[in-house]
Amino acid sequence: MVQSDLLRALDDGTLCGAVLDVVTPEPLPDDSALWHHPRLTITPHVASEASREVQARYVADVVASLERGEKPALLCDVTRGY
Repeated sequence: MVQSDLLRALDDGTLCGAVLDVVTPEPLPDDSALWHHPRLTITPHVASEASREVQARYVADVVASLERGEKPALLCDVTRGY
């Protein structure tokens, strides 16, 4: 997706709205026009809804990582913006 084309399409009415969960670059800079467009929603990058079994396995893996003194996979890094 070309961000400038998306913004133009939203501004001229070609599109009435858009929802993005992936942007370039990630994390999106604070001053990006994408954050501020009234017809655009940016969601966290969450691709699927996991089953209870998958969620339980993930929690067990995180606990095991922490017990080994490791950083868990998919750790949030607020300094990077996500």
